Formats: sequence, structure tokens, C-alpha cells
Amino acid sequence: MAVSLEIQDDIAILTIDDGAKNVINHGLLDQLEQAWEQAQRDARVIILTGREGSFCAGYDIHQMTGDDPEPARKLGRRGGRLALQIYASARPVIGLANGHTFTIGALWLACCDVRIGEEGAYKFGMTEVALDVPFSPWPLEPLKERLNPGHLIPATLHAKVYDPKGALAAGFIDQLVGAGSGLPTAVKEARQLVRLPSAAYARSKRTLRAKSLEIMAADLDVPVPTALPPALGQ
Repeated sequence: MAVSLEIQDDIAILTIDDGAKNVINHGLLDQLEQAWEQAQRDARVIILTGREGSFCAGYDIHQMTGDDPEPARKLGRRGGRLALQIYASARPVIGLANGHTFTIGALWLACCDVRIGEEGAYKFGMTEVALDVPFSPWPLEPLKERLNPGHLIPATLHAKVYDPKGALAAGFIDQLVGAGSGLPTAVKEARQLVRLPSAAYARSKRTLRAKSLEIMAADLDVPVPTALPPALGQ
């Protein structure tokens, strides 16, 4: 299995680990979507992380290139729909980047409410334009919100790649911690967030992001996700 889920004390730790670089393809997304749905149902805070050395290397390049654009379109939109689920989640979501973080991985990270990075010889980047892939509206919404304004153009149009300290300055992450201390930091943060009233958190986040969620959902041709999962209820 390339995706694992551990839930304890209302905190879910969802880990992507394909044994290599965490390359995103349909098989991995099958597992990731299933684990995400379970975490949404059964936990109050979700930590999304990757394997040591690679949070996510991006989409499978073999599926994203070729004469027929349809496979790339399908895979790209599927990753985008999960990004929308993360961005709209009623649960607080913590992203822990403990390795290289590119393209769809950087977008999933941008959609998290709290973003933690570990020090190391890692790179962060949105390299779509360099790969001759133009941005559609949906990925720009979380990037415009989370990246620092002075870095938005370099990070998107100029495909600038950042080291962890640069990623902190650019706004890919909110805090940078020492190697190996990312998960304890994320769990500590989760224990604080789990104390917040769930319904108030969910409704406030939905109000804060309402316009962006509408733009993303329209671009991805899906409804805006429901405001509250059944487990929140009240």
C-alpha cells in the first residue's frame, strides 16, 4: 500500500509512501481518496504527510505527456478535485512536507490550513509553465491566498524552485522545523486544533473561502463540497 492512515485521539495521520518519490498516478489516488474519506469521517484533525525525502514529486510524467492530452487531463483534474476537498474540508488539515514538494504536492500543501516543512536538501516548486503546462483557474486560488504576494509571479509564471528557507519566505510553508521534528510538531499543533469547536471552525472556513471554492469547483466541473461531514452533525 502506498497510502496509510492512523487515527488516534481524534487525530488522523495520512501518509503517502510509494517507496520512491511519491509520484501521483491513478492507483495511488485510489488509495489516497479512500483514506481521505475515512479521515474526514473518523477524525477531527487531519495531518497529511509524505515519506522522508519526498512529500510529493508531482504527477507521473509518463501519464502527463504524450500525443493524446486526455489521460493528462483526467489525472490532473482528479488531483485537483482532491485539492478542492482539502481546501474545503470541515476539519483542520495540517500539511507536513518532509521532503521534495512539487506541482500537485505543492498545491495540496497550499490547501492545508497549517503547513510545516522540515529542514533538508529539499526543493519546493510549481514548475508547470516550465513544463509547457498553462495554469487553469483552480490552482491559482489557493496559491494566491497562501503565497506571499511578492513571490506569486516568480513561483507560478517563472517556475522558481525554492529550498526550505526560501519556501518559508515565499509562503509555501508557515513554519520550518529541524529534520525529523516535523511529525511531533504537527501532532502538537493538531492537539491544539482538536480543541476548537468543530462546527464553528467549519462554517468560518467555508465563509472565508467561499468565493475561491466556487471558482475551483466550477473549473473542475464539480459541486462545491458539502459544508459539514455527517460526523460533525451539530
